[in-house]
Amino acid sequence: MHIDTVNAQSTTVHPHPRATPAGADYAFGDFALYPARKLLVRGETPVVLGGRAFDLLVALVARAGEVVGHHELVAAVWPHAVVEENGLRVHMSALRKALGEGPADQYVLTVPGRGYRFVKPVSASLAVSRTQAQGPRLGRLIGREAALEWLARGLAQARIATVTGAGGGGKSALALAYAAGHARRYPDGCRVVDFSAGQGPALAAIDSLRERQALLVLDNCEQALPLAAALAQRGAAASRLTVLATSRAPLGLHGEWEYRLPPLDLPAADAALDCRQALALSAIALFVERAEANSSRFALTPSSLPSVVKLCRALDGLPLALELAAARVEALGVEGLAARLDDILLLLTRSRRLAGPRHASLEAMLDAGHRLLDEPGRTLLRRLALFEGTFSRAAAERVCAFGTLGPAAVAPALAGLASASLLTAEREPGTTRYRLLHTTRRYARARLAASGEEALVARRVAQADY
Repeated sequence: MHIDTVNAQSTTVHPHPRATPAGADYAFGDFALYPARKLLVRGETPVVLGGRAFDLLVALVARAGEVVGHHELVAAVWPHAVVEENGLRVHMSALRKALGEGPADQYVLTVPGRGYRFVKPVSASLAVSRTQAQGPRLGRLIGREAALEWLARGLAQARIATVTGAGGGGKSALALAYAAGHARRYPDGCRVVDFSAGQGPALAAIDSLRERQALLVLDNCEQALPLAAALAQRGAAASRLTVLATSRAPLGLHGEWEYRLPPLDLPAADAALDCRQALALSAIALFVERAEANSSRFALTPSSLPSVVKLCRALDGLPLALELAAARVEALGVEGLAARLDDILLLLTRSRRLAGPRHASLEAMLDAGHRLLDEPGRTLLRRLALFEGTFSRAAAERVCAFGTLGPAAVAPALAGLASASLLTAEREPGTTRYRLLHTTRRYARARLAASGEEALVARRVAQADY
């Protein structure tokens, strides 16, 4: 977790001609700001301000005079969430209204194409000016309480733990939440190496932590699995270092403790729920929270609930997919999204200005997993696209084994897809059945259509007993 130090010489907070009010961290105009108390006061009167607007104010005031980019503000206020620019504008408008801003008395200046700048002179308390920035604040994880408990138990016993699961399932967010919540267990701190950003820093991170009681998070290990496994083993050989990895596939190391992260909780296909019962399910709770952040018009009501349930089920309870969908609610409405599930891979993209590379689109996430497969795995994945529900290995062999993919290659390819979290293996007494997530099946079907094999595979599926 990269920590940037901010000292008194480099701070961007402007000096103010009067002293900061007692106890306040920042003062500007007639206002005093107390971030830890979630309090803004004008004169002697507290100002009513929503939580997201308050967080925007803190982020801007702490860097008064600087242009703070759209992406930086979203990362500060909605960490580990996908929020589009319209959601940012809604809360920025609420902030300006609460400050009583007018054309002749501006607090926040919009810098077209770049972001926002807090333009009033700000004074900071001495304590704030000497504080070190602790890196990005971690947001509330929804529906992952049990996963965090499992992870804590595993790391109490193992030197290497790996969180595995489908792409977009929230593995990185879980690992960072664990690191933030168990900081006292690692007095020498935490270091994160993200393999999606390249492999260069990995070896240096291991060597710098070898003699420390620290946590090393190896994130997105599927991007360089052999190197990640070698580094994890090297790190765990150090006497006091603990390694936590995230990957679509396990590292395959002796003594590795694996936790497979499931999707968020979804309602059953035939469940009859009211809004209160629906919000008790983590997939729906996440979607609703993010949709409300992105749209001033969205609300979960009895009339919108069926579309929300349909959408959440179609997106398999995957946090990234749900957040990308929530980001499109303002433009398309939840009913419009639910009606266009056939186009969902194209619809679920972020604006380029706000998108980080890992959150750019649902299709990009699936592309990343597809690139890691060998040719038998890619062939099998697209040929499995026409199976509805679960299927057996024998059915996969009957339907998919033709041409360049022989019968003997199907079983190892199935195992590879399951290991890479592109296929769900459901073990039943005496057998194992397999299933593609809805999102993966839509992706695979597009690949099948492009291959020219769709008509042949459709005939073989129609004749198969699966």
